[in-house]
Amino acid sequence: MTPTAATSPPGRPAVPTGRRAELLAAAVDVVSESGLRGLTHRAVDRRAGLPEGTCSAYLRTRVALLVALAEHVGGTLERRVEELGEELADCAGDADAVSAAVTDLTVGWVREPALVRAQAELSLEAARQPDLVEVFGRWRRGLLGTVERMGVLAGKASPAEDAVVVVAAVEGLLVTAVRMPAAEREPFLRSAVPLLVRALHDR
Repeated sequence: MTPTAATSPPGRPAVPTGRRAELLAAAVDVVSESGLRGLTHRAVDRRAGLPEGTCSAYLRTRVALLVALAEHVGGTLERRVEELGEELADCAGDADAVSAAVTDLTVGWVREPALVRAQAELSLEAARQPDLVEVFGRWRRGLLGTVERMGVLAGKASPAEDAVVVVAAVEGLLVTAVRMPAAEREPFLRSAVPLLVRALHDR
């Protein structure tokens, strides 16, 4: 039987549903706990509580599993970035509103630390796996584009360059946050992200 998935906009992988979604959620947890070295079909089956051989029936090779996982993680981030872009469209130039929106986005991400860890692991792997480059390129381009548009609307002199700095800084803040004890993550981001937004807004 062919696994089903919800429809998505052209150019973006379909949102996984059913058993495939269950397997990919388990794969996120496996990578978060054991890194990519621990990502095997058998480990995913165990984590999902499914019979051995289930994951390989859906995703036959490890490369197929990696690409599907990257699409799942990247697609999740991409959708949230699009939501952020819609929210920021009405508040460009308002540093307080932009800061609040970006902070809420990063806090939302760090509430799912497994997703952040999986994204970091897969991003590093993309440097070695050409199959993953485009998958992660899509969500990162979306985030860069969103930040750049806000810079343009705010009248910044170099919005594209600022966007690269913001995205790199946000990625670094998220990785730093998930290394902290759980109780410290949100306070850290609610302190650090506004400092970043303010620094760039005042340039």
